[in-house]
Amino acid sequence: MPNVTEWEEAKKVPDSIYKQMGERGYLSGLLGVEYSKIKHLTKNTVKSVQPEKWDLFHEMLLTDEISRSGSGGFVWNLIGGFGIGAPPVVKHGKKALIDRIMPDILNGDKRICLAITEPDAGSDVANVGCEAKLTEDGKHYIVNGM
Repeated sequence: MPNVTEWEEAKKVPDSIYKQMGERGYLSGLLGVEYSKIKHLTKNTVKSVQPEKWDLFHEMLLTDEISRSGSGGFVWNLIGGFGIGAPPVVKHGKKALIDRIMPDILNGDKRICLAITEPDAGSDVANVGCEAKLTEDGKHYIVNGM
């Protein structure tokens, strides 16, 4: 909390803070999935709660504690993009993709986010007005729409 104003003004939270989130197992604990499903991806788990006992209540507590900083920019920097970008990969991604990218993300070495750009969708990606269809030969996608 003592650094939040400085970071807000600089529009940058030091990368070391995000790295500490990974090292302390907090990133692994903010995925909305059981630790048992990701334990092979990182050695970093929350030390105060056994991984098999970690649940959404603990995730909510962690989010609440981070939010006590009183800075939306700080919270979004640490867990915003991560919280909407990483869970879909872990829950729906192919194993090869998950195994390749998630260890660096969960350890705090790399970041992930959800990148959507649509002129009419705003933050509501349910209103995305385009689609990608796989060609008959299965080699390409054709993207149509706005």
